[in-house]
Formats: sequence, C-alpha cells, structure tokens
Amino acid sequence: MATANGTKLWLEEGVVHAGNMLKDLIKLEEHRKLSPAEKKMKTVSATYCYLYTKLKELDLLIDSEDNIFPDETIH
Repeated sequence: MATANGTKLWLEEGVVHAGNMLKDLIKLEEHRKLSPAEKKMKTVSATYCYLYTKLKELDLLIDSEDNIFPDETIH
C-alpha cells in the first residue's frame, strides 16, 4: 500500500477546515454582523488558506525527514 507524508496530509486537512470555516462565516456575515471573535476567526481562516496556497505555488510544501506526524498508509 502507498504511504503519504503525515505532516502534508495534516496541512491539507487544515486548509479544508479553514476553507469551510471561512465559507460559513462569509455566509453568516450576509445575515448579521460578525462578533469580534468571529471576525478574528475569519481572518485566521483566510490567512491560513492564503499562506497554504502560496507555499504550494512556490513548491515549499516538500517532503522532509522532520515530519511532525508519521507517514500514513493510503487505503
């Protein structure tokens, strides 16, 4: 079975969650003002998505030996 870099998978999962959070907050913002905490969460989510995209564009999300997470088996 194939394996994948655990850290890379974790970062990809993070961008999915950040994107969903951003989408939900934008939709919520259409109906009411966001609270200060929601505004901060929107900024953090957007920042994560932006930085992840830039790192991927620059090919800086490379496999390395100092993984935070172990490699995972792809089923």
